[in-house]
Amino acid sequence: MAQLKKITKARTQRELERLVADDTERGWNVASRMNYISHDPRPYQILLKFNTEREQVSL
Repeated sequence: MAQLKKITKARTQRELERLVADDTERGWNVASRMNYISHDPRPYQILLKFNTEREQVSL
């Protein structure tokens, strides 16, 4: 299977760090640096990837 990708968004940098920590515990890997997009309601964003080739995952 291919890699799953998702963008995690947050209102503050601290909130994003907490969300990323939760996702990494669930097997997601950080795939980009944190981005700040000023015109977005949740301006702090980061890309995460989940490699499904190594593990047996049921969705």
